[in-house]
Amino acid sequence: MTPEQLVAILKRDVIDGNIELYKNLLNTTNEAQNPIWKSILLMYIELSKEDKEVFLNFLRIVEINTLSHVLGILDGSTYVDEINDEFILTTESSNEKINEDLQDLFLELIEENK
Repeated sequence: MTPEQLVAILKRDVIDGNIELYKNLLNTTNEAQNPIWKSILLMYIELSKEDKEVFLNFLRIVEINTLSHVLGILDGSTYVDEINDEFILTTESSNEKINEDLQDLFLELIEENK
């Protein structure tokens, strides 16, 4: 697997997949037990169609930023207290390190797909 393939899969499954999941849940859930979901559903139901899109776009930005930050940590370009070792991400079929510029590749892919 190449770094480009990995970031494409992560974008598809983590970003695009989760946004679709949240959109479907928010549009089809009538009742929730979790207090946070209850509050969000009450708020979301009252939003206009345009404001619902704004809300989902905000969730998308949060997800992109979160995944980007994690990839930066794996690349070693984002500093985190208590992580002093370098991560070496490989696949089962290759010992070639693929985590040197995952964050940059991911953000480029996001920019290309705007």
